[in-house]
Amino acid sequence: MKILHIALASHFTVGMLYQENQMINCQRADGHEVTIITDLYHYEHGELVKGSEEDTIMDNGARLIRLKWDRIFFSDLWTEKIRKSHKVKKLLKEIQPDTILFHGLCGYEIMTVADYCKSNPDCLFFVDCHSDYNGSARTFLSKNFYKFIHGHFITKASLLVDKFFYTGEEMRYWMNDLFVIPKDRQEFLATGGTIYTAQQQKDARMELIKKYALPQDAIILAHSAKLIDEKSRTKELIEAFRKVNDPRLTLFIFGFIAKEMSSEIRSLIESDNRIHFMGWKVSTEIEEFLAGVDMYCQPGGRSTTFETAMCCGCVNMTYPLDTYKDENYTDCNFENYFFVENEEDIVKVLKDITENVQVLEQAKAKSFSFARLNFDYAVISRRIYTL
Repeated sequence: MKILHIALASHFTVGMLYQENQMINCQRADGHEVTIITDLYHYEHGELVKGSEEDTIMDNGARLIRLKWDRIFFSDLWTEKIRKSHKVKKLLKEIQPDTILFHGLCGYEIMTVADYCKSNPDCLFFVDCHSDYNGSARTFLSKNFYKFIHGHFITKASLLVDKFFYTGEEMRYWMNDLFVIPKDRQEFLATGGTIYTAQQQKDARMELIKKYALPQDAIILAHSAKLIDEKSRTKELIEAFRKVNDPRLTLFIFGFIAKEMSSEIRSLIESDNRIHFMGWKVSTEIEEFLAGVDMYCQPGGRSTTFETAMCCGCVNMTYPLDTYKDENYTDCNFENYFFVENEEDIVKVLKDITENVQVLEQAKAKSFSFARLNFDYAVISRRIYTL
């Protein structure tokens, strides 16, 4: 099968654990011919970097095509928001895909894909939505731009789309609040991760204990953010951690610290020798690390590492976003998470798991059990093979 991912605003970065990366890896493992068409941008050490157009084969055998956006109204803003590239039409005819996943819902080229599928009715056409009001259409002008400009594109393409996927409850609400999308073609599509076996988790834990001279009964926590700033609430996490003076606790922090917070965050980290700052790592490195971790701490906004951590055997301590409180994220009345809204909540969770480690172990077991059934990308990636 020829599979095409179109992700013209995804800033596809080799080595990350975003949806496109994971699905492509799994689809290549299934033996399919996979291509991704994306934009010129990618991440280097946490910063967005603009590259050049390219057409290359990645290490996993998938074809990577980077295209620049067509200039719109001589404006950088319009160019970035419309996401048009005239080369997509020619590439569709060349590749002749059997199934297409259009990442991100919004963009001019959703109409180009619809035209291709109209001429090639056997080609499956899927669209997914990752956006919500935390990051998109937050102002009156922006909301109306999405509603009328991108709404026009989506309406033109809608009849040819087989399924509209949403990756969380906030995304479902955002999608339906702005656009007219048939309810019978909407489905939840989880973001996920690679399942690590119990033995892999045990080996990874022992490696961390040995490498960082941790006690055998260590309670290992991890926290990551593409950019460590106020939104990530890293400061609150560290301050809460410092209030629970248990030698078994250790915290590893990954990410790039925002300049305005660098001195403050680094000072807090240096004040407690149980905290280890790991700096920027590509997501695959973080995933391998998480396999040895007990709890992944995400007190700020939504992160793709959330599901990855569960697949690695961690339990999540997280802010109670609507997506995580939705029935698609639990089968045990949310006993597979620790929800925290403030520093006091974080302190309470840390005290609970140090005073009774079974509280932690039971939550981990429920988290991993749910992840194996629902968040395995080897299964999720096959959702676009058939209707």
